[in-house]
Amino acid sequence: MLVNLRKFATSIGGKILGGFLLISLAGFGITGVIFSIGSNTVARVGDRDISFQDFQRAYQNQISIVANQVGTVPTPEQALAFGIPSAVLNRLATDESLNILTSDFGLGVSNDRLAQELRSDPAFTDALGNFDRNTFERTLNNAGYTENSFFEDRREAAARQQIALAMFSQVRPPKTLRDIMQRFGEDRRILNFVVLSENSLLPIGNPANDVLQAYLNDNQDRYRAPQTRTIKVVQLSPEILAENIDVSEAEVLAEYDRTRQNLFTVETRAISFAPLPDDDSVALFEIGIGDGKDFTTLVEELGLEAIVLGNLTQAQIPEVLLGQRAFELDLNEISIIPGVEGKRALVVTNIVEGGEISFEDAAKRIEQALKVDKGRLQYIEVLDQIEEQRAAFVNLEQSASEFDLEVKEIAITAGGPELVDEMGLDAGEAERVSTVVFGSEVGRLVPSVPLGANKTVWFDILRVDEERDQTMAEIGDELAVEWMDEQRARELEELAQSYVEQLQAGKSLEEIAVLNGLFPQISAPLSRIGDGAAIDPQVAEAAYGGGEGFIGSARNGAGDYVVFAVDSITSVSDELNADNMQFIDDGYRNTLFADFTSALNVDSRMNINQQVLTQAIGLGLPQAVSPNHLP
Repeated sequence: MLVNLRKFATSIGGKILGGFLLISLAGFGITGVIFSIGSNTVARVGDRDISFQDFQRAYQNQISIVANQVGTVPTPEQALAFGIPSAVLNRLATDESLNILTSDFGLGVSNDRLAQELRSDPAFTDALGNFDRNTFERTLNNAGYTENSFFEDRREAAARQQIALAMFSQVRPPKTLRDIMQRFGEDRRILNFVVLSENSLLPIGNPANDVLQAYLNDNQDRYRAPQTRTIKVVQLSPEILAENIDVSEAEVLAEYDRTRQNLFTVETRAISFAPLPDDDSVALFEIGIGDGKDFTTLVEELGLEAIVLGNLTQAQIPEVLLGQRAFELDLNEISIIPGVEGKRALVVTNIVEGGEISFEDAAKRIEQALKVDKGRLQYIEVLDQIEEQRAAFVNLEQSASEFDLEVKEIAITAGGPELVDEMGLDAGEAERVSTVVFGSEVGRLVPSVPLGANKTVWFDILRVDEERDQTMAEIGDELAVEWMDEQRARELEELAQSYVEQLQAGKSLEEIAVLNGLFPQISAPLSRIGDGAAIDPQVAEAAYGGGEGFIGSARNGAGDYVVFAVDSITSVSDELNADNMQFIDDGYRNTLFADFTSALNVDSRMNINQQVLTQAIGLGLPQAVSPNHLP
C-alpha cells in the first residue's frame, strides 16, 4: 500500500490533492492562506497562534502512531497522502477554539490539581510506580517541551475538559436510539435460500464474428489504442558514466584508510510489540513472563495481535520511549511499557550489532562510490559537449557513441510508464519526460530534459501513432472472453430475478429449487456480516432490507447470486450490556461535541501560513546523506 501511496504522492495529481489537503480543513471558515502571521506560526485561530514547534510536536506524535500501525515511518509525501498534516492542524485548531471559549468563561485549574495529575502520570514514574524527576525532565526534553510550556498545555487541556464535561457528561441518548442500535447490531435472521452460479446456466457457444463486431461497435469507447510516440532516448548521470570508469585497488584502499573512522554499521534490532487492552491482559502477561513463557506463546494464548516493526536503528524509531526501552532490552526479553492507549508488551527478537566495516566488506561499495564521484566530475563536461553537439545538429546516436552512452528506442504513451521499466526512471521522472515528448513535434530539435542536478535526458521523436479505435483483428480473442462474461452475468441476473418473481407470485422456494435441480438451504441465524460463505455481507445487507417474508436476491463476492426469503427474525429482548451501553452513550456525546466544536471553528476562523506549514511537514527539503556512511 505504501508503494502505491508514494507513487501517487509524487505524481502531479497527488501534489494537487496535497495542496487541497493542506488548506481544506473540514469545519473551518478559512479566510485565506497567508504569509504575514509570523515566520514561526503555522496558523492563527482567532487571536491565538499555532506555533511551528507545537505543530511539529503534534505532527511527530501522529506520525509515530501511524508508523506503529503500518510498520514503517511514512515519508512526508506519504503522510500528505494519508491526510496527517490536515488532521493534526484540524485538531490543534479545535483546541485553540476551545481555549478561546474557556478564556471567555474564565475557566482554569489549580496548581495542586496539576501536580496531582503529574504525579499519577505513568509516563513520569519509575519501575516502582513513583514519580521520577529525571524521567519527567528527560521526557519533556525529548518531546521539545519546557516545564512552563508543558504546564501551560496541561492547564489548557484541563480547562477544555471542564467545558466538555460540563456540557456533555450527563447527556444520554434517547431510548429510541438505543433500541435502534440494539436492533441493528443484535437482530438475527434465518433465510431460506438457493445459490445460483454459472453452473446453473446452459453452456454458451462462442459468438459469431458479426455478434462480436456489433459488441465492439456498441463499446468502441472501451477499446481504443492511445496515442503512442516512439522516441530515441539517451540518459546521462554520474552513475551511467561510472559504468565505464576504472578505479585501482590502491585508490580503494587509500579511500578506506581515509574514511575508515566513518565506515560503520549502526546496531539494528528486530522489534515487535502487542497492545494490552486492559489491566487483566497486563496481569496475565506479567504472570506468563514470570513463568518463563516467550512473547509469541503469550500473544497466542491471550488472543492478542502482535505488531512487527521490523529491523530498525534507534534513530528510525519515532517514539522516544519505545526506542529507548527497545535498545535497553536483552534478546527475547519482554518489557511492559506505556502505549498510546493502555500498555504494550515489547520484545526484541534479533540484534545485529554495529561496528567498523572491514576492508573486504567495504571494498565493492567504496569502489562504486569512487566511480560515481569521478562520474560526477565528468558529468558537467559531458553535458556541455552533448548540448553543443545538439545545437550543431549532430546525430543523437553519434553523440551517445562518443561518450559510451546507450541509445534506446522506446514507444511511450501519455505519462511515460514504459520509461520506468526501460530506463529505470521513477514515476515522477517518467511523467516529466513524457510531458515534454507529448508537447514536441516530429523533426523539431527539442531541448534536454533535466531530471535533477545530476541527471539529464535527450530524445528525438521518430514516429507518432495517433489514438485510434482498436479492430477485431487486434482484440478478437479479448472481445470474445468479455462478451461471454457479460452474457453469463446477464443471464445469471435474469435467472435470479425470475426466481424472485416466482416467489413473489406464491411459489415456494423448495418447489422452484426442485424443478430446477437446485438444493434449497436454511441458514443459521445471521447477523449483518453473513455466514462467511455464500451469504457474505453484501447478501446479508440485502436480506436486512425488509421484514419477515421479505424476498430478494443479491450477488455475493464470488459472483454467485443468492435468492432468499426471510423465514424469521429474532430480536434480542435483553437490555444492552454495560459495555455496549457505554459505547452508544460515548458515541452520542462525541457526535454532539463534534458538532459543537465545528460551530466554534466556524466562528473562530483560521488562517494558514502555507510556507511554514510546508516546512513543518518536511516537504521540499533535501535529505542530508553522509557519503562515507555505509549502512
